[in-house]
Amino acid sequence: MNCKRLAVLACLLAVGSSVWAQLPEREPVAVKPPVRIGLALSGGAALGFAHIGVLKVFEREQIPVVCISGTSMGSLVGGTYSAGCSVAEIESLALNGDWGVLFGSSVPFGAQYLPERQQGQRYVLQLRHRNFFPSLPSGLVPLQNVEFLLMRLLADIEYNTGYNFDSLPIPYRAASVDLKTGDLFFMGRGRLEQGIRASIAIPGVFSPEKLDSMELVDGGVQRYLPVDALDSMDSNLDLRIGVVTMKHNPETGVSLLDITSRSMDIVGAEDMKKQRARADLVIEPNVDPFAHSDFARAKGLIAAGESAAEAALPRIRELIGARKPVYYRRPIVARPPSVVRSVRFDGLHVTREATVRGEITTRPGTQLDFGRLVDDLERLYHTGLFEDLNYRLENVRNDSLDVVIEVEERAYGFYSLGIRYDNVYDVALGMEVGQGNLGGSGASVRAAFDLGNPSEARLGLTGTRLFRLPFGYRLDGFVGTVGRAYYEQDSSYGPHWVNYHGGVAELGYVLGHDAFFDVGWNAYRATYRVPAGSPLDSLHPEWVVGPNFRFESNNFRDVDFPTAGVSWKVDVLTSMPTFRGTHEFVRLGCAAQRVIPAASWLLLRPSFDLGYSLGDLAWAEYFRTGGDGFVGFDKETFTSAQRAVLGFGLDFRMFNLFGQEDSPVYLQALGNGGTFEPWEDLLSTSDLPSMLHWGAGVGARTNTPVGPIQVLLGVGDIGRVPLRDARLSFYFSVGREFRYTH
Repeated sequence: MNCKRLAVLACLLAVGSSVWAQLPEREPVAVKPPVRIGLALSGGAALGFAHIGVLKVFEREQIPVVCISGTSMGSLVGGTYSAGCSVAEIESLALNGDWGVLFGSSVPFGAQYLPERQQGQRYVLQLRHRNFFPSLPSGLVPLQNVEFLLMRLLADIEYNTGYNFDSLPIPYRAASVDLKTGDLFFMGRGRLEQGIRASIAIPGVFSPEKLDSMELVDGGVQRYLPVDALDSMDSNLDLRIGVVTMKHNPETGVSLLDITSRSMDIVGAEDMKKQRARADLVIEPNVDPFAHSDFARAKGLIAAGESAAEAALPRIRELIGARKPVYYRRPIVARPPSVVRSVRFDGLHVTREATVRGEITTRPGTQLDFGRLVDDLERLYHTGLFEDLNYRLENVRNDSLDVVIEVEERAYGFYSLGIRYDNVYDVALGMEVGQGNLGGSGASVRAAFDLGNPSEARLGLTGTRLFRLPFGYRLDGFVGTVGRAYYEQDSSYGPHWVNYHGGVAELGYVLGHDAFFDVGWNAYRATYRVPAGSPLDSLHPEWVVGPNFRFESNNFRDVDFPTAGVSWKVDVLTSMPTFRGTHEFVRLGCAAQRVIPAASWLLLRPSFDLGYSLGDLAWAEYFRTGGDGFVGFDKETFTSAQRAVLGFGLDFRMFNLFGQEDSPVYLQALGNGGTFEPWEDLLSTSDLPSMLHWGAGVGARTNTPVGPIQVLLGVGDIGRVPLRDARLSFYFSVGREFRYTH
């Protein structure tokens, strides 16, 4: 039985072998390799926001890339994305970031003592000098605020990847150009933040990034679209995609950024053709409706990038074919925290280390915390002593390192020039010259000269440290003359002139982010010149001597042209015979203004201004109200020892002057009411309406490079007199208020 079964099995095997031998041979199934995609992002300043839209579509359609290169804004978008920031995070930064501050050199309000902040906004033109020779900056803006932002975003990932761009989640290259040699430089090692900072430094607009012996500027000078950098990272790329954000219509922007960026586009046109030829596909969002400076229009630019990427999807899928794109993100392993062995400064030549050492909270013996280190750098920057700050790490071992704070000192000498016109005081000219950081202490000495009304000379010393305590101080001596009109009970008695000389000493302290107070001592002598027969003939020279107090809370970004925020001011001035003052009085002033953005096109502006005095108020210290401070009346119409004014305004945003977002034109409707009688009379009278004055007006205001411009047409005492007899006033002003005394 077993033998029969074995025989049958043998026959079946023989038949099967014969059939198998006659079957045709099959070709082996070919496994197609995955597609490796590289992405090159062009420059374009604000136009580069369109890159964010392209990345959004790539993520949604699951089109991963294995390496990225970038120039200028393409470097910022591509670099942060390569470091692991999500597209949503980058989009949020573009939409919500205050690019006017980031691409500026302003210091947050409250970070400096009041006189220093006033110095920064008072004049229309400021120049620096070294030993009385003008010091011209290599760029108008140092980009320090952008560096701080990038440090916060990237410091940890830089550290954990060993400062190697190939170890980032996506390998990356940043294109820049060395100003010294003219060589193109694709940065692939070091601080990613510095690579991006260098790549966005448009020559003549932003200062270069100094790295080793190089001075690096925007790569768009030579390589607007860095496709060739992709092959230096990955020689096995199958698909190279370039994204070009370049205008093809005439440039409509008028800012320096627009003009310079457009010039770089024109100069780099020939190289652009070569880079386009190296790419397998070029995506070109329509950015023609935008300007290079349109950072406020990020939403529209991102949408333009999305539209262009969606239109390119069929061609991308055609190039990919049946293959699968490579998706790989390098994992990041956090390095063990290192202990700071030492903290030292590099670049201090004038400034004494003791002056700034107290700003540093990163201490030897503590673990390195990049957030704390960036906070330290920001505090140092807010001292106003340095043009640029950065850091480097040395002798990095597994458990310890040295922190070196790199500083570039400013040219501490300064010239400041101001010009202002209004139709009440006519033209006023101002100049201030000074030397900062005396003896490396941070103190500044300055002389100010004003011509016009008032005419004044002032010599002063200011500083932000007193024996290493966080107090600011100001010592000023002054002499001047001011011409004023004399009104009593709303009746004009002609002009008079006040000659004054004296001094003030103040000590101040910052309270939080937006507030500060000053306490001090004020002493000056006033004499009067009046026309013959004037009611002021009886005025004699007066000494005002006594302590003063000032408190201010203000989060207006621009003091002279606020568009949002609230300000409070309280001033107390005293004079006492005990200290040889001619009179004994207390003068109290309190004012507040709020600017409420009710809509993108509407601002609400409620305000009040109160003044009260006790005792025999010196004539030079009387409140003078009118003009832009009390619409519908002439300047100084009300000369009084007391005042109470309530105001309200509506500002309607009409358009942007020259198309610039920071120069909106507002149409204004204003109204106010006030009284200037002694408060005890107000409480005892039965005819309160007769003591009230009303005014209303219309006007316009805008901001310009030379300062705000305002036009007001008002009518006063509405309802108190027939309309035909109502007073009309016209007020016009242009320029910033730089006068210390007014």
